[in-house]
Amino acid sequence: MNIFDAQVICTVIEPERSKTCLHCKHAYIADLPTLQTCVHCKPAYIANLRTLWTWITIIPQGMASDFSESHESHESYDVPEFSVIPSSTFEKIGYQTILDETLRLVYTASGKEQIEQTRIETDGARIDHLLQLSGEWLRCVETNPSIPLRPLDDIYPILRSCTASGSLLPPADFLTIAEHAKVARLLLAYFERSDPPVSALARYTGRLQPLRNLEKEIASKIDENATVRDDASPELKKIRTRLNREESRLRSTMQRMMKRHRDAGRTSDEGITLRNGRMVIPVQAEFKRKIDGFVHDVSSSGQTVYIEPVEALPIHNAIRQLESEQKREIERILRLLTDTVRAFRPALTSNNDQLGILDAAHARAMMGRKLGGILPEHTEKGEIRLNQAKNPILMLREGSDQVVPLDLALSPIEKALIITGPNAGGKSVAMKTIGLLHLMMQSGYPVPVADGSVLSTLSGLFLDLGDEQSIESDLSTFSSRLEWMKQTLTSATPGALLLIDEAGAGTDPEEGGALFQAFIEEMIRRNCRVIATTHHGSLKVFAHDHPNVVNGAMEFDQAHLSPTYRFRKGVPGSSYAFEIAGRLKLPESLIKRARDLLGEQRDKMGELLLALEASIQESNRVRQEADRLKSKSDEEIERVRAGMEETERKRQAILRKAYTQADQIMKTANKRIEEAVEKIMKAGQMGEHGEAGDQQMIRDAREQIQQTKQIIRQKKAEMEVRTQAGIKAEDVSVGDWVSIGEEGLPGEILELRGNQVTILVNGIKIKSSLSKLKPAKKQKGKQASTSKKQANQTGLIDFQVSVRLDVRGKRGEEAIRELSGYLDRAIAAGLKSVEIIHGIGEGILMKLVREYLAGRKEVSRFESAPSDQGGAGKTIVWL
Repeated sequence: MNIFDAQVICTVIEPERSKTCLHCKHAYIADLPTLQTCVHCKPAYIANLRTLWTWITIIPQGMASDFSESHESHESYDVPEFSVIPSSTFEKIGYQTILDETLRLVYTASGKEQIEQTRIETDGARIDHLLQLSGEWLRCVETNPSIPLRPLDDIYPILRSCTASGSLLPPADFLTIAEHAKVARLLLAYFERSDPPVSALARYTGRLQPLRNLEKEIASKIDENATVRDDASPELKKIRTRLNREESRLRSTMQRMMKRHRDAGRTSDEGITLRNGRMVIPVQAEFKRKIDGFVHDVSSSGQTVYIEPVEALPIHNAIRQLESEQKREIERILRLLTDTVRAFRPALTSNNDQLGILDAAHARAMMGRKLGGILPEHTEKGEIRLNQAKNPILMLREGSDQVVPLDLALSPIEKALIITGPNAGGKSVAMKTIGLLHLMMQSGYPVPVADGSVLSTLSGLFLDLGDEQSIESDLSTFSSRLEWMKQTLTSATPGALLLIDEAGAGTDPEEGGALFQAFIEEMIRRNCRVIATTHHGSLKVFAHDHPNVVNGAMEFDQAHLSPTYRFRKGVPGSSYAFEIAGRLKLPESLIKRARDLLGEQRDKMGELLLALEASIQESNRVRQEADRLKSKSDEEIERVRAGMEETERKRQAILRKAYTQADQIMKTANKRIEEAVEKIMKAGQMGEHGEAGDQQMIRDAREQIQQTKQIIRQKKAEMEVRTQAGIKAEDVSVGDWVSIGEEGLPGEILELRGNQVTILVNGIKIKSSLSKLKPAKKQKGKQASTSKKQANQTGLIDFQVSVRLDVRGKRGEEAIRELSGYLDRAIAAGLKSVEIIHGIGEGILMKLVREYLAGRKEVSRFESAPSDQGGAGKTIVWL
């Protein structure tokens, strides 16, 4: 089998790892094995020779077709590699630490290999797939944490060793194989029970093959101690029965001989022991000729001779014969079992591959969970938005509570960010956090950010920390930075992220600043993104003037002269060199001299930055206070709203109870009157027809009771209609009559679309939702026809409604109730705009009014009145 056969087989087994050579268009494998160049064009450098030869050994030429039947076919995809300069970037930014921590969470050797060979994906669909895998694992862990993953030994060496016909595996290897088969079966069952079902993970769980027959076959031959079972075959059971009997006879014989010679004073104190695999008795040298037997050994002192008595020789020989028979039978059993495993080898290999993928995905998800991570929104549009982001390395080292979160947003057109501020203020950490979170996202990790965070696909990461000086290579810090620039200019592609720490350092400040400015401009032209930290004022000015570059600063507490580690976008920061020097008790005269040397103009710029930062901090303080007051106001409004709802519920309950009681009272009164009339009639006090006046009085009483009962029933019916939860679409049609608003204004349905309806109220068309309507009786012909005629007229008002409503001094629920009825009347009257006077006060009534207006579909817009007409104390509403 040649290397090209191995490539074809690997492409069949793991098609998502195959790539197409840009030069000769042949397929080659990117990860398994890791080929650095196409073998058709150039000699291949195999980075993982072990993996390549695993596949070559396990899958002989011609077996690929068998494998292709059990694997989902995929087309190979051609995706650019993720570029990294320098090669130590992963270690310096902390990504290698994340991988190392993830390795602690894997269970399988193939999962470990997956993590070790993790690649940073640049294909958006592949990134989304990896993130979906993590998301589904997180959901599974939350809903059913009993995941049947467990530590598994590497199965590939075992499968290699059983390739040839007639090969034989040791018993322990069968236990490893059985455990692999069991985990695959349990994992498949776990996901079949998953609720809700998984989709991304199903791509791999669907390839798992339950090998219950293989498990049973191994269990019937090998016990949990990796020993061939007595009942593995009838012949073995028979041999072991005889062997046990002979061993028992040997022990009895040796104990009897030992007792006899001990009593005769011929043995030492050791007791029965073993020599050359046979039981012997220790005899004093001077008595060795007194005992018939075979001498197997002599002690180092020559004082003791180890003799196998002649009586034990035939028993020992019989045991040796039985042990040989046992060995042959065990080898026969193991060889047959090895043949069975060989037959299942393709399924075992496939299962192991899928377990590795699932295990690696699970480990990434659990690593993200350990960091409190979530799945960020992934975009290809170049946007970065980090909400409450934390540096994962600091979280692992210091604990999550000790890490100050980062809030940062860059739009697609903001191609470069210049971060300034004092030393040890968090500039480098913020920069590294951005890079590290992107690397984690592009390899499928949940990342420690809050909801609403957005990360974009990077084509590469180019890191310059200014620490690549080398005595061996005769490179200074600045020379190494120039070498990094050269490599970056050669390799960076659109979408790459450049992280530069202390840009412009290492040489003359003016020249260094100018060089880095030119470099950043070139990277922007190439559609790359640059995040750089610096102390250079020229780069701050550059960020201020360039339309695609923004300033940013790490906040500094001027009162305590200490960093807060919070990022602020849009303003440059001061280095606070003189302030920190003063705090550290450097001589004041020295600091004054330094200020003089700096120059008056430069010093004023620093003072301006300090004043600006102080102003921003004060603004933030005021904003926080405003947020606190708003929160308090919202709580008060919510309390009032809840009180209004509770009051309305109580009012309805009281009315319902009152009407029920009134109805009962009228029934009782009616019953008593009827009883009284009946008694009078029976007593003969009122003849057959009675006095005309008495008869009329009785009729009047009965009629009054009936009228009162009718009123009560009508009021109850009206109350029940008002408490109904709107109308359902299937219960009404065009032409039906409904009522709207607290006043219950009647109208006819003109148009019905889903849950939205157009009704005609007093000649005015009103659009509303069905939930705000109640059933109503059809109006009489004259009123209905009048409304229809008015529908085509404008400015016709059925009744007078004021254009102004004053709710000042009213409680929240009372004001809203009055406003609701007023708006119903104003809409029905055809008013185009109205004024609501609510005053200012603490703003609670104003907010309630405007919240209510915002919820009314009939309100097109509203705003505060001009300052000379009431200002914020009055709201003008357009209907």
